[in-house]
Amino acid sequence: GTLTADVATKFDMEAIEKSQYEKIDNRGTIAISGVTYSGDALPKPVKIEAANLQFNPSHVNLSRFTATTGGSDMALSGTLDNFYGFLFKDQVLEGNFNMNSDKLIVSDFMAPEPVKTTKTTTTDSEGNTAVTKTTTASDAVKIPPFLDCTITAQANTVVYDNLNMKNVSGKMIIKDEAVTIQNLKTNMFEGLITANGNVSTKGAVPTFKMDLGLNKVDIPSTFTQLTMLKSIAPIAEVITGKLNTDISVAGNLDPKEMTPNLKTLTGNLAGQLLNTAVKADNSKVLTALDKNVPFIDIDKLKLDNLKANLTFNDGKVNIAPINLKYEDIPVQISGQHGFDQSMNYNVTFEVPAKYLGGEVNKLLNSLNSAEANNIKVPVTAMVTGNFGNPKISTDLSKTITNITQQLIQQQKEKLINQGKDKVKDKLTEILGGNKNTGVTGGDTTKTTKPSTPTKEEVKEKAEDKLKGAVKDIFNRNKKKEE
Repeated sequence: GTLTADVATKFDMEAIEKSQYEKIDNRGTIAISGVTYSGDALPKPVKIEAANLQFNPSHVNLSRFTATTGGSDMALSGTLDNFYGFLFKDQVLEGNFNMNSDKLIVSDFMAPEPVKTTKTTTTDSEGNTAVTKTTTASDAVKIPPFLDCTITAQANTVVYDNLNMKNVSGKMIIKDEAVTIQNLKTNMFEGLITANGNVSTKGAVPTFKMDLGLNKVDIPSTFTQLTMLKSIAPIAEVITGKLNTDISVAGNLDPKEMTPNLKTLTGNLAGQLLNTAVKADNSKVLTALDKNVPFIDIDKLKLDNLKANLTFNDGKVNIAPINLKYEDIPVQISGQHGFDQSMNYNVTFEVPAKYLGGEVNKLLNSLNSAEANNIKVPVTAMVTGNFGNPKISTDLSKTITNITQQLIQQQKEKLINQGKDKVKDKLTEILGGNKNTGVTGGDTTKTTKPSTPTKEEVKEKAEDKLKGAVKDIFNRNKKKEE
């Protein structure tokens, strides 16, 4: 490449040896173009198209830096501190930068661990020794340890793994083999995603911790392309519509791919569904549930504004009870599933008794409509197995038997109460008597006082009428039961 320099500098070796870089008086400018820089700390060579540096005793000003590496491009400006420590003593390079890019591919900046050489010494029976060198290269990705800088960035496209993020902006703090992300925003999955967190490759196993906000993202796109979310909520891939959710998640990363190790994930998710519909045919779980629960059509299930809260740890996802409604049937879902696709859920339906079959409906017809409409019974579907081979069992038969017995008992009590009312009416008629009796014949305006019956006559008359009334009532009830 080409180097153009106009620099005046004054220093002594003691200042370099003792890291007294403030004693270096360096002034002037350097411009370079067409330079390719490579090294063990960089995964791919960096091709510097142009760079302009201005030196003064305190720091180096980078007024222009345009470069490419791999499939990525970047344009930077900012300040470099501790430049001389980095240059002469392999110390960290400090700085603050603004960066713009049309396209950034994250893997272009992830450096592999350096090659390691192992020596093995062997001695034969004659005392001769031989040294064997074994060279191994690790594919583990490492964030460059020599950087300590802050980058405020904007990029039209950022590629991470298989994800394409558009209109990306945010701040990255690179320090101590870790990247801290602040106020990251990007358009993805037809919505807006925000992120705050960090990724570290300092230890033996890379780790991450992230808070994500997903605003009106497309559900099928999100849950088919993000393996982590698909594992957290696999049922979501058969739902169409939009999603708002906040996710806090932490765990280990695969050292080579820098993707989450699902078995190590911990965190929680709180979400709300918008303008959603269910495609039951795409899910073996929903198809099986549809076949085993006759009073519900999963395709007609409404999930608009449904809210869900999940927690996950040790490979298990626990769902707090979710309440929704199918027509006039309240539904509650609770339970857990594993990242290995196993599941153990209870789906409870508060079912109006009118949906439970012919025998129940016959009994309901014997009640008035108000009573029939108020009768609801819980029916629970147990969902086990796994998402590829679900097993559904219900307590529907037991529920129908119980509600039938209840309705029969209600009907008996109703008939008995009717009988009691009849007896009460007869007793009132008997004990009340006819207090005024008209006189037949002669003067119709004249009344006569009836003769007062004896106590024995009253008793005999009441007993006869009571026996007749009771006999009549129970004969009627017997016919009704038959």
